Amino acid sequence: MWGVETFPAAERTVKVMGLTMIAAAFAVGAAAPTFSDAVQTALRDISFTVDVETANRSELRKINKDFAAGYEADMVEVQYKDPLKIRLISYINRERYIYIVNEGFKSFSVPRLGIRRTNEDVRKEPGKWQTLLDFGVITSGMQRSFVKGTYVRTDRDDQYVFDVTYQYSGDTTRFRIWVDPAKKFVTKRMWYNQKGVLVATFLYDNPVQSNGVWFPTRLTVQNAEGKTAGVSIFKAVKANTGIADSAFKL
Repeated sequence: MWGVETFPAAERTVKVMGLTMIAAAFAVGAAAPTFSDAVQTALRDISFTVDVETANRSELRKINKDFAAGYEADMVEVQYKDPLKIRLISYINRERYIYIVNEGFKSFSVPRLGIRRTNEDVRKEPGKWQTLLDFGVITSGMQRSFVKGTYVRTDRDDQYVFDVTYQYSGDTTRFRIWVDPAKKFVTKRMWYNQKGVLVATFLYDNPVQSNGVWFPTRLTVQNAEGKTAGVSIFKAVKANTGIADSAFKL
């Protein structure tokens, strides 16, 4: 039987190149990841708190004033239930602000001031929604009726890259996301406005696991200049505990 050492160097090179080309052909023929590979399918509901670790007001305002205002909160309590129910309670100077989106209907309340607005229809205005995409996770409900994604590539660190848009023709906002394919959470998200201009970049890390769900616990926000504008920490992450529907009503 011939060993590799019996072949001249040139012939060995040709054989190695041939094997490399065959391997490349198999790689090209392999099925590309789909958007389902970015979805945290195990998540039914989740709760956590958000604490602002650092906030650079001048850099945050370069993103936009409304975004910067979100960093005025001392702490935010978040509850989410699939499909597309979210409740946020923000505490600003000891004042409690309640924000709810229940499958496209938004409600807002400031109890002490007697402010109460319910069931604003924002189903065709996705920019007015808050979802778990803001916190680094895409759920089954979001994939079905809120966002869609197109595979771009697999990076050198094996993370999947997708371009994500809303399932509404009237809003051309786009996100480019990087996803950990094993833990199914977004590690990086770049936000482009309707004119295609980069607005901000979000970096998610330090994931923890709760009841079969991986969820990041640290968010770093950079403005379009690449400067760090804020850092938030997600605490007390609890997934799939059975949050009642009544939590998403005022």
